[in-house]
Amino acid sequence: MKDSTITVRPVHPPSFGSPKDLSSVQENAINAFLANTESPKSTQDNFSPTAYPRPTYAVLETPLADPTNVRPNAALNRPRKLSNNSVTTASSFQSRESMVSARRTPSWGSRTSMETNESTSQWRPEYQNIQLVGPDSATLKKKFKMAQGIRVLMLRRILRSNPHIAEIVRTLKVPAPEIVAKGSAAAEYEDLIAALVMACPNLESLSGLSVPYDHSFKKIFHALSTRPMLREMNWLVHASPHQRQQRIQSSTQQLGLVMPGELRPSQEAAFLAYHDNWSRLETFTVHCLPGATVTPENLLTSTLKRLPNLKHLHLCNLPPNSFDDSTLLALPPLRSLTLSHISGITSSGLSSFATQSTSLPLRKLTLRHTPLTSLAALARILSNLRNLLNFSLVQTFPPVMPENDSFALWMMPYLANNTVQSLHWDITSHATCVNAADDILARSISAGGFPALRTLRALNDPDGIFQDLCYPVERIDLPSDRFRTSEQPESSSPFAFPPSSASPMSPTRLFKSNNSPLASPRTPVSPFGDTRRPYTSLHTARLAAQTRLEAARSRPKFTVNVVDEDGTITETFSMAGFIGTAGSSIKYHLLPDRGTTDDKGGLIDVRDLDSDAGESLIGGREGCTGRWNMRDGIVADKKEKERWWHTERGRWTKVTL
Repeated sequence: MKDSTITVRPVHPPSFGSPKDLSSVQENAINAFLANTESPKSTQDNFSPTAYPRPTYAVLETPLADPTNVRPNAALNRPRKLSNNSVTTASSFQSRESMVSARRTPSWGSRTSMETNESTSQWRPEYQNIQLVGPDSATLKKKFKMAQGIRVLMLRRILRSNPHIAEIVRTLKVPAPEIVAKGSAAAEYEDLIAALVMACPNLESLSGLSVPYDHSFKKIFHALSTRPMLREMNWLVHASPHQRQQRIQSSTQQLGLVMPGELRPSQEAAFLAYHDNWSRLETFTVHCLPGATVTPENLLTSTLKRLPNLKHLHLCNLPPNSFDDSTLLALPPLRSLTLSHISGITSSGLSSFATQSTSLPLRKLTLRHTPLTSLAALARILSNLRNLLNFSLVQTFPPVMPENDSFALWMMPYLANNTVQSLHWDITSHATCVNAADDILARSISAGGFPALRTLRALNDPDGIFQDLCYPVERIDLPSDRFRTSEQPESSSPFAFPPSSASPMSPTRLFKSNNSPLASPRTPVSPFGDTRRPYTSLHTARLAAQTRLEAARSRPKFTVNVVDEDGTITETFSMAGFIGTAGSSIKYHLLPDRGTTDDKGGLIDVRDLDSDAGESLIGGREGCTGRWNMRDGIVADKKEKERWWHTERGRWTKVTL
């Protein structure tokens, strides 16, 4: 009968982890060896660290090699190959798990099992914020025979099989559809995302997928409504089939603007039911596409009452029958409020909103193409919002001063706020002349009306009245500004580029080379003429500011006279030609916010939430291939090109208002 064999681990220091090689020894030889061993019998718990053998190294004998002198949490390097001078004793056959001496914790790859409590803390950095950016690789598409959503499917399998990991997920970025899918393809991808959302019980935010809500049932909205920890929700409201039918019938009977029809009672109840479980929602966005609405008027108010923890509200393109002054006055206390293209409110409604106690916590207010026609209303808004830190105003026409309040202009500062730190001011219809609102705001800042102001972004500043309030700088334009052209139409910018410019030139020559004469700084411009624009290009604003700066250098502020001992002036020269106020704490900021571009005015809009945010590679963008640490040149390994790489994907950045 053939002798049975057992497997025994070789002698190996505990500090170096598990050994790689196993040796087979016959059972009879082991029994004979144990019989001749004279080691005293003791329990396993009484073994001391010195009882375990330590191999002898020919070239390495340091205090760190002794396991008794190992410092806790000491960083250990990979050891060299063990020599043949190791000594074998009976204690080497004891189990490796019984060693209580100082040793290195095994890596994740060498563990055969993981405890739930420990794995949750270890996997948290990897699974708390998940980002799936860009398209799937061609290899995965060929393997799974799917056009898109392969990584989403694999992630869903992982989360379903590991519930303790699924509980860690907080934010989720899913890939945008690679193509504009229609019909069943788009619905299947949305259902796949909905299944992934259902696998994340503690999900707080979902990005990367903009699904229009046309008041019909969709699995993605049902899945989001069941997440009680959700903190961010963006509604992209589309007109329902019933509303589109009403719009077609109304447009055939009358001309002009057609008001969207109201929702059915069942659609209203379904929209309200989606918000029942969102008690922790903090950010709420509603963007109505043309022809869509959220009616009746109290629907939005009833929706906000179901969100007790709401802090940030962003509304865009809501028609007057869904948001007006009464809805504005019924808003809960907020920290930030964005009103973009809201035509149902008035200046008196905004003024009344600022005087309410619920508006005191407001820290950020953005008014974009909201009919703020009165400068007196703007003064009341700024004076009553005592915690306001960021204020932005973008309008085609400037707010005007009532005739009966003209005497108040002698009392400066007329516009004042003690807490505003950042101010964005863009009156798009007055690009070549100074309007009354610009002059009053500049005089108010100069008189100390905004003591906490640190950042000023005034895009239309033809006379440099805002630039002169900020601290001087050497340059304002960027190195690439003179090599690029604005994407806005030529008629929309008074500083049009010459069509025959073949070589780059300085901003001063660029502006002087324009064949069309510029309007006089005091020439009145109709706010409703051909100069109406939704925003002003920051690229044009930087070039104009740099032109004013270069022109100011030819007008020095100081004249120096060098006088000899006899009192005769021997030399006279001028210096310090600049524009600005020395010692000012205000920065003239003409750079866009993160997530937007120069041609969009530099201010993030609600519509930017539906953009690709840098995920797509259109327009010659360079993506990431995972080879940022690959060596180039002759020294590089030939196989290194295939070690670290992935499909080229864009650099996505989350857009926040």
